Amino acid sequence: MSKVLFLVSPTLNSFVDKKKGTTGNRIDCAMKHFSNAVVSDVQIAAVAGTAGLIAKANLNKAGLAQQFAQGGFINKVKTLYKAMPKPVKLIAAGLIGLSLLVRNYKKGKIEQKYLDRAQFVDNTFTLDGENKKAAKDIKA
Repeated sequence: MSKVLFLVSPTLNSFVDKKKGTTGNRIDCAMKHFSNAVVSDVQIAAVAGTAGLIAKANLNKAGLAQQFAQGGFINKVKTLYKAMPKPVKLIAAGLIGLSLLVRNYKKGKIEQKYLDRAQFVDNTFTLDGENKKAAKDIKA
């Protein structure tokens, strides 16, 4: 189940993954994943919006203005895609791909950071912040 959630949403995965340790660590991990996704989504939306504006400016040149005026949302997107110059398509696809690549790289780094933090806390400290070994020595 955890592997499916990791693929679908690392933010949700952080809450159910028992390897993440404490609730605070899980919440921190989820917030980092959420902010990583938001940044990537904003970048993708900016690139797609810019490409769409360039395509809209080229509608009359491509003779697709009549087709754009008719139809629903999907047809308008298809028409805008047809009106985009080839270099714009390539640049937009490259930038979107780069954004997704960086998002996935950061996702792995975030996962490793919070797994390491949970392991450190579990093996070294109690919830009070005291060393487990020192606490056992005091009791003995």
